[in-house]
This record gives sequence, structure tokens and C-alpha cells, in this order.
Amino acid sequence: MPATVRLLCSALWLLLVLAERGQAQVIFTDDFTAGAAPAWGNEVGGWTATGGVYAPTSPNNNPATYSGLPWLLTDFSVSVTIQGLSDGGIWLRSSGNQNGILLVTGGNGRTGTGLYWHEIVNGSVSPALNEVTGLFTNGVSTATIRVDVVGNTFSAYVNGNPTPSTVLVSSAFSSGRVGLYGFSAQTFDGFVLSAVPEPSVWALLALGLAMGLAWRRRLR
Repeated sequence: MPATVRLLCSALWLLLVLAERGQAQVIFTDDFTAGAAPAWGNEVGGWTATGGVYAPTSPNNNPATYSGLPWLLTDFSVSVTIQGLSDGGIWLRSSGNQNGILLVTGGNGRTGTGLYWHEIVNGSVSPALNEVTGLFTNGVSTATIRVDVVGNTFSAYVNGNPTPSTVLVSSAFSSGRVGLYGFSAQTFDGFVLSAVPEPSVWALLALGLAMGLAWRRRLR
């Protein structure tokens, strides 16, 4: 195998190891023990944090409640613990409550026991997409939901299960904000938002590392 190819393979292997170990960088956390962090926008619904949990004081779906964070993200991971799962959710790549992908958690208006997605464009809400049921007991269950957004793929995981419970592929929004939605008495806790480097970033790093290794070998 030519030396240059060996170097490139070594560089790619190293980058894969780095990606596996630390690809997500935590940029925001909130456990709501001292109230809600100032980063929360509290745009619609009168959100408040009491007793270490976060929820709207006026839960509603018309207009849909929304409390968003200020960061515009492309690829990211968000995790939150939801108590009393009934009807609420997580806004993804949103720009307020009129545009974005909404993962509905619980879904009291349907079964109240699972997850599904809405694609919301200029206030127009899609039907429930890729619904999965039988995950929760309506109004009783507590679960940690993690959503990974990479490219056009949105993957939702429940309680650390390595297999996603439901996946949505959508190209409606290339980037946007993360937020929370509440239409019931369920509450949110243990929020973590992490930025994930895009695949092109890792490719550039691999190329740079390979070129650096090749240059070092040439000097020797």
C-alpha cells in the first residue's frame, strides 16, 4: 500500500476515534433548580420554573406554546427529562412556533403513549408523522428523551436506548433553534443541548491531518 494511502487511512481512523469520543460539545444545560436560565425565550405560554421543573403556565396548542433558546444550530443533540408525559414536545430547527420540526411527546390528543413528529411551515401543521405508541403511560410516565439531528435525519431515543424509537427525514429546515412545547401538565427537567460538528468539518480535519502527516514524513 502506498505511503500516502497509509497515512490517509491512519488519519481517517484517528478522526473516527475522536468523533466517537467527543463529537458532541455541550453548549447549554439547565436543571431549573434556581429557576429558568436567562437564555430561555419564554415566547408563548408564560413559562416558569418552580420546584426544579419547567412548564408553561398557560399550556396550549393554538397558539402552540414555545420557549426557545437563542442558538441557531444545524447538527445537534438535545436531551430532556419529561415528567407526567401527556402532551408536549421539543422544537427542532425552529424559528418560533410557526416554523420548525416538532417532536410531540405523549400526544394526549391521539394515544398519549408515544412519540410522533410534525413538520410546521408558516403555521401549517403536517399530519402526525412516523408515530410510535406504547412507550409511556399517559400522564404518569417519566422518561428522558434525546433527539439527534444530523443532516436531514431526526432521531428520537427514549431512556438511553441505543435504537431510536422513531426517525424523521426532512429537508424543510437546514438550521434553527431548539425549544420546548407544552399542552398538558407534563413538566421538563435535566435539559442538555450539545452542538455536533457537521460531517464536512470532520472531513476537513481528516484531510488536514493527512496532509500534515505527509509533510512530516517528507521532511524526514
